[in-house]
Amino acid sequence: SIALAATWDVDLMEQVAAAIAKETRATGCRQVLSPVVNIGNDPRWGRTQETYGEDPYLSARMGAAYCGAFTREGVITTPKHFVANFGDGGRDSNPIHFNERILREAYFPPFEACIREGGALSLMPAFNSVDGRPCNASRWLLTEILRNEWGFKGFTVCDYDALHEIMVFHRTAANLKEAGAQAVNAGLDVEVPGTRVYGQPLLDAVKEGLAPLPVIDAAVR
Repeated sequence: SIALAATWDVDLMEQVAAAIAKETRATGCRQVLSPVVNIGNDPRWGRTQETYGEDPYLSARMGAAYCGAFTREGVITTPKHFVANFGDGGRDSNPIHFNERILREAYFPPFEACIREGGALSLMPAFNSVDGRPCNASRWLLTEILRNEWGFKGFTVCDYDALHEIMVFHRTAANLKEAGAQAVNAGLDVEVPGTRVYGQPLLDAVKEGLAPLPVIDAAVR
């Protein structure tokens, strides 16, 4: 991705993505967990090569072109990781303490372009927290910004075992039942992999009224 970004050639990015999308669809795969549109502005971060670099505008153009090519082939893209998924010193998935202005000016634009212009129908929240709230349990990010502001009509899917980390890493939940309730109430639709949290723990949360049925209906829908 970083090499494609270095071309500054959006048309080439679209051609590359179209070729990948055709091959993806030919195998029967209908969703990809890409592109990575995080802003890679610290070379100490170990995932910089997965990004389109440090410029929000370039990342938005590349991301929208990538998603658009897949959308036209009938394959769902999953822009990730929403949002700002590395902290001071390039430490991956560490707590983020950016204010809303820097998020809106630098970190939101690529995701918004992927959704509004590229037609992305899935999105993956980041492992980290923003302003003390895990991204996978942030109603501000997953409902107020993503759905209400940007008009996102698709589904959100967590990164691998991220819902478990609401309890063991972020510690905003005392148990898996609370973690599941926090996530689904925020707007997190699908757990990956399996049902470690969105299985019995979420069922218990529903039975105890921690996760209302209309919220579950919205996630299923």
